[in-house]
Order: sequence, then C-alpha cells, then structure tokens
Amino acid sequence: MDFLSSSEARLVFAFWLGVCVVIASLVLLVAILVIRQWVARGERIHRRAAEQWRKILAEAATGAPVTAPSMPRSEEPGFFDVWNELHDAPETTVAARAGMARIAAQVGLEDRLNRAIDQGAFHNRIMAIIAAGHLKSDKPFDKLSRLLGDNSPIVSLSAARALMKIDPERAVRLVVPKIVDRNDWVDGGIAQMLGEAGPAVVAPELSMTTLQVNDGVASRLVRFLAGIDPEAAMPVIHQILAEAHDEHLVSTCLQVMSDGTELDSVRKLLRHPRWHVRMHAATAMGRFGAAQDAQALQPLLQDSQWWVRYRSAQALRKLVGAREELQRIRDGLSDRFARDILEHVIAEQTLGAVR
Repeated sequence: MDFLSSSEARLVFAFWLGVCVVIASLVLLVAILVIRQWVARGERIHRRAAEQWRKILAEAATGAPVTAPSMPRSEEPGFFDVWNELHDAPETTVAARAGMARIAAQVGLEDRLNRAIDQGAFHNRIMAIIAAGHLKSDKPFDKLSRLLGDNSPIVSLSAARALMKIDPERAVRLVVPKIVDRNDWVDGGIAQMLGEAGPAVVAPELSMTTLQVNDGVASRLVRFLAGIDPEAAMPVIHQILAEAHDEHLVSTCLQVMSDGTELDSVRKLLRHPRWHVRMHAATAMGRFGAAQDAQALQPLLQDSQWWVRYRSAQALRKLVGAREELQRIRDGLSDRFARDILEHVIAEQTLGAVR
C-alpha cells in the first residue's frame, strides 16, 4: 500500500484498472462455465425425456393400454420433438395417431402447447406450433391465425401449416392470401403444406387467387397449383395464355403445362419477341406436339439465341424420332447455325443410343 500512496496517479490508476480487468475476466470465466453446465444439463434432460416419451408414444401407437406418467415442464420440449417426429413419419397410421392422442389427453398436451406457443423459447415455440397442428384441436385456431403475420417467416409458415392440418377448408382462405403477401416464405415449405392439404381443398382457392393477382405473384402461384393439381392448373393456364401477360408468367405456364390442350397458343408463342418464351414454347411443343408440328419448329433453328436453337432441335428430334429424318431435315437447311445445332442434337442422339 505504501507503493500506491507514494506513486504517481497514473500508476495507481493503471494498477487498479489491471485488478478490475482480472476480476472481470474471472467473473466472465465463471459465467461461461455455469452457462455451459446449464446448457449441458438441459440437453441431458431433453435426451432422457425424448427417449422416455418415444417409448411410451410408440407403445401407445400399437394400441396398447398405456398410462402416461406425470410430465414436468422440463420434459415438454423432448415430448414436443418426439410427438412431431412420430407424426411426420410416413409409416405412422391413423390408428397409431389415435393411440398417441390418448397419451396427449393424459398429459394435458393442449394446455401445454398453448402456454409454450405464448411463452416458450424460439425452438420450443416452433415445435409447439407444429405439434398443435398434429393434435388437430380447434381451440388454438384463432391463436395460430394471428401468427400468420408474425415477423419470423419460420413462425408464420409453421402456423400456416398447423392451421391447414387443423381445418384445411377454413384455413385455406387465410393461408393463400398470406402466400401472396409473404415473399419470405420458402417455396419448398409452401409446396409441402399445400400438398398435405390436398388438391381438393387447395386448388379452387389457389386457382381463383392466381387469376386475381399481378403477374409476378401469379408466376409463383401457378407453379404451386400445377404441382398439386396439374389438371386444375390447365384452365388457369388457358386464361393466362389467352390474354396479354408478362413474359415471365407466360414462360412459367409453358414450363408447368401438363397436356397438349393449349397447343394452338404454344404455336403462336414460337414467334414471341422474347427469346426465353420462344425457348419454352419450343420445349412444350416437343412434349405435346405431333409430327406435323415439326415444320413450325424449323424456323427457330436459325434463331439468334443458342438456347432457342438447341431446345427447338431437341423438340424436333422428339417429334420426328428417327435419326435419318433429322439428317434429311439438316441436309435441306441452308443456314449454317441451323445445320450445326441439328448436327449437335443428332450427335447427342447417337451417343445416347450407344450408351
């Protein structure tokens, strides 16, 4: 202490600053160790709970008369995860779900889910939302409906999927408009949700909405519609192709069309001013056209865009079939680019035959 009393003020300040830094470092180290232990303890509880409830739910799924033990709140995250895992498994039957529902009633799952949706940590909240969809109780419907506007795309999309499981006929009128508004929803998640609800529920609402929104949104919706119900998508595609629309929407319709009922429109689009529309029209012609359409494709072999020439040549190969006929068409062409692209496709055909 004599050193401190006799030293300059700067030295005293530096000494005490060093002491404070050491103490702060020790406190931080202790805090890190405590947090690590707390996290590890939580993971152990989660694993034990998941293992225990997986056995109980799996046994109940077989129809056995299982009595569930009491479930402390610390075990809820493990139960939610296992509940969702078993319900999402493709081999889980309706009878198995009924057996698991009896366990859910015994542990008061509905009230636990409501509390977790309101108060849970982020992961547990998501799991609770998904679990509520599997439980298929109407009580949380309004609560989940409000979550469709949540800032988190994960929360909102999970809520949409849960609603579609609980009451698809009622939910589809809420969810489809949100698909229009929410650009942050992942397309794969939307497609899965719509597929789970089924075409009978989704197609009418999605068809009507596709024809009402702007072209940019309609391009996204028509893909979903064609993915879940190709037949229902064709009248929508017919109306779009019969009107003036953005070339990206037209291209999307050409890519997802499932039959040749719109071939007349496709033939007209072979002369579209935008090259990617011509390219997709040629591809569609190759899928649905007949041998007599080969003549309409030949001018595109001279297109300024390589991809248009290539897709047209591929379509031509599908329509005429025989390599000898393709060679005859090639020999009758005077344009160098047209001859080259047909030669390229003939070589691909020959290589494919060798393989």
